[in-house]
Amino acid sequence: MTMKNRLQYLTPSALTILLLAVLTVGAVRAWAQSEEVLTLDIEPQNAGSALMTLAQSSGVHIMLEEGAGARVDVEGLKGEYRFEDALAALLTDTGLKYQHASENMVVVQVLEQAAQPNGAEPAPADEDEEPLELAQQTVTGSRLRDTLSGAPVFVLTREEINLRGLGSVEDVIRSLPQNFSEVNAGAARDNSINSVDAMGQSMVNLRGFGEQSTLVLVNGRRWPQASSFGNGAVNINGLPFSAIERVEVLTDGASAIYGADAQAGVVNFILRDDYQGGETMLRYDMAANEGDVRRIEQNLSTNWDGGRATLSLSYSENEAIDNYKAGYTTSDYSSRGGRDNRLQPGGIFYYGQPGVVGYGIPLGFYNILIAPLGALPQGDDGTSGVFSKLSPANLVPWDSAAMGTSENTSHSERTSGHLTVTQEFLDGSLELFGEFTFDFSDSWAHRGAERYLGAVPSTNPYNDIPPHPFFQTVVAYSFAAEYAAGLMDPVSNDSDQNNRRVTLGFRAELPFRDWIADFSASRGKEESWYLYYNIDSDLLAERIAGVDSAGNPLPIEQVINPFGNGTGQSPAAVEGLVKPLIGIDGPANANWNFSRQDDYNLTTDGSLFKLPGGDVRIALGVENRTETLDYSADQSRSTIFSVTDPEREIFSYFGEVGIPLIGDDNRMAGVHSLGMKMALRSDEYSFSGPFGGPGSPYTEKKFDRVSPKVELAWYPVSELKVRASWGESFVPPQSSRLFGVENGPFNWLALVDPENPQLGLQFPNAYFTGNPDLDPEISETLAVGFDWAPGGMLEGLSVKITWFDTEFADKFGSGFTLAFDNPELFFQIPNAVIRDAQGNIARVNLFTVNLAQRFSEYLDASVRYRFDTDQWGEFTVGADATFNAKLQDIAAPGADPNNLHGTPAGPERWKGYGYINWAQGNATLNLTGNYSSSYAGARFSPQERVENYLTFDLTGSYEFGDSGWKVYAGARNITNKEFPFFDGFSAPWDPRRVDPKGRIIHLEIRKTYDIF
Repeated sequence: MTMKNRLQYLTPSALTILLLAVLTVGAVRAWAQSEEVLTLDIEPQNAGSALMTLAQSSGVHIMLEEGAGARVDVEGLKGEYRFEDALAALLTDTGLKYQHASENMVVVQVLEQAAQPNGAEPAPADEDEEPLELAQQTVTGSRLRDTLSGAPVFVLTREEINLRGLGSVEDVIRSLPQNFSEVNAGAARDNSINSVDAMGQSMVNLRGFGEQSTLVLVNGRRWPQASSFGNGAVNINGLPFSAIERVEVLTDGASAIYGADAQAGVVNFILRDDYQGGETMLRYDMAANEGDVRRIEQNLSTNWDGGRATLSLSYSENEAIDNYKAGYTTSDYSSRGGRDNRLQPGGIFYYGQPGVVGYGIPLGFYNILIAPLGALPQGDDGTSGVFSKLSPANLVPWDSAAMGTSENTSHSERTSGHLTVTQEFLDGSLELFGEFTFDFSDSWAHRGAERYLGAVPSTNPYNDIPPHPFFQTVVAYSFAAEYAAGLMDPVSNDSDQNNRRVTLGFRAELPFRDWIADFSASRGKEESWYLYYNIDSDLLAERIAGVDSAGNPLPIEQVINPFGNGTGQSPAAVEGLVKPLIGIDGPANANWNFSRQDDYNLTTDGSLFKLPGGDVRIALGVENRTETLDYSADQSRSTIFSVTDPEREIFSYFGEVGIPLIGDDNRMAGVHSLGMKMALRSDEYSFSGPFGGPGSPYTEKKFDRVSPKVELAWYPVSELKVRASWGESFVPPQSSRLFGVENGPFNWLALVDPENPQLGLQFPNAYFTGNPDLDPEISETLAVGFDWAPGGMLEGLSVKITWFDTEFADKFGSGFTLAFDNPELFFQIPNAVIRDAQGNIARVNLFTVNLAQRFSEYLDASVRYRFDTDQWGEFTVGADATFNAKLQDIAAPGADPNNLHGTPAGPERWKGYGYINWAQGNATLNLTGNYSSSYAGARFSPQERVENYLTFDLTGSYEFGDSGWKVYAGARNITNKEFPFFDGFSAPWDPRRVDPKGRIIHLEIRKTYDIF
């Protein structure tokens, strides 16, 4: 690569941020030498709440590990102290100790846990011992270090993930009640993007707003988008599962904090970096319907003077799910009150084995039969004459499920890892850090037998059918028997995904007050390679005709018999028919597509001045990001994008301010504390492309928006937090919507021209194409709720309730739908109708428009109660659920609303899980019930109702003393509950709502140990 090309990666905006970052390093002072004195008045109380008070007073993050602080009281603290002196005094004789995890974070641990060199995981039932604000001080939703927040955030810890038996990133996301993703491993056959699972993809879709509306972060930084989709969504399968410490989920719009595409919320994966020693893990998942998983993990971590390094590696193998074991044995659902989806005789796409024969016109994907002749009897192999035995009476429905592949999803192999290294300088006042994350995966999916629909020349030696004077002899034939006998390879997909991200940066304390700067520079890249194996059409044509390309007759054993039942087919006739659709022998980068993301981010935060309620804190920052998609080596993308390497650059300024209105010094009756947080973010998206229409010169266009957010947090008493937040979010149009390739013309759209009504009904040339005039879509979200954690007799109870109301304006909608539903409005859309010089309709553009609206209302609820028994151990019972009151789309002004909630197109009304945890000594047990409510099915006449679904998971663990050995074992869907019947056009279940693996029994063995 030339030096000129290297410099092109560093944009002027990025250079500005880098210069600011370099200047910031010169303004460092030593954290360890801080002599700031705190005036404290901490009453005797539970250790957790006392530490929360200290955290609020000092501005230091204090995070309790699971189990730390359970049933521990402190004597209190009054007077003037330095922070570390106060912390040490509070923890004296408590069995707790602390250590610095980062520049402004302290982790409190049980002394025995901290002493273990292997970093053994603590008891799970104590995870709720964290005081509310201590947990929220460090979670997603704000760049401020210590401010009362009104954002709804919840956290899934690593121990909770293990206790629930979740074995992958996709399992974790699917367990969220708020998630409704159409892109997951089980949805391979129901997705329109060439079997997404075979491409190794899985995505997050909070609230059903769309995968591109949920922002995915890793350690607080954006993850590159999936190149295979090009819609801004992230493939979570590329994240290193073994390295995940916890998952933080913000269920509120967050464009004012993180930028666009955070309309539905944010999922932040925090990776491990705070343990010492080594850990090896082996896990096996055995599923009732196949789809077994084998995984091995290796984690290593070491500390030295002022630094540490952590390495996590993982390798896994996934098998495909068996259709037949899962219950997909036929396409005929009439016995279950559903449709008969078998191909019926007489249908235009009907085919079979023996082949369906007649005189007609071959059109590639189907034949037009002018004079049907029928088929041979079912037991006839077609080698002893054809014409005399053909009869329509021999035609039977073709059952693609019974005759197709038994595999529903893909096989896959995945290797992933994460490395983080940090080093402190200047007595700990400057910390440099680096991260490297990678994931390499290979997926392949068998799609079953191919078919042939076309003409059979008279040169085929099996063809004894008299020629027709005007039409050809045509056949519609399946190779199912040949595939089942192993004579033919299956039609299949093969794909690789390679993800890599490198991050370098620093954290430094500035020489004024308590200000800290954080800079990071990241480059992330995803590479996707795919190959579709299908029948070689040229070779097939030769073997159907019985002659080669030079007109020479083929040996009889190399000629395909497309008339019989396949049992008499010569192996040589079908050998080598299935080949890569796009040649492997092409250029080295053929069939690849790429995405790249370069991100430079500089933030500073600290206190401005002190109010009676506490310190007013502010965070300021600037970000420059470049997102590039490259399809220049992907031959298939020419049918999707008119731009082979779409790129957009984003430059952002942002700020947050936290104002403690009422706190320790001005507390009053009814107001224990009151805080407000405000955030603003300015985003400017720059696109380059043919904005003048297909074929026009490239020009630049910018989309900019200032997104605000306001949060309030009010504690009437210390145990009750009432919160509210309001904010706006926006999503700029994706390149696929702006520069979609032109497809047409089509002449089935009937319109009456309002400017020339005298011409009556017209059928103009209609084209599907991109819309370079699109504007961003805007959303507005209001969230109100409360958190209640009472003391006294109800100590251990936690209740969290949040109500959300989200409205979208200028939502991307279908011009195709608008042309049918509201043609008068369609004619008002700029460039939707193109006229000739005489004012007549020359063409109609059916592109994405900015007219749709969406309304959403939903309720999140979380209730848990922890209690201890002297004899039987500690118990935690709880439930987490979401209620979708409304998800409603309006395609255009004046159109009837379309309810998506409780339908196949949207989330169910109710979804959630309840659980009971038990822990005593070294043993734990967890029972979870998972529930999703019934919903309207895909069949409308008569209306189908898909039943609710309730499954149970049981997982236990046992730690063998101080040996470092720990075992998890259990089962998900322990009763192997039958899937609710879904009357679709593929499998009889809805893969967005059930896991087609059925019951999954898992065994996991962990060993932690010293490495130095």
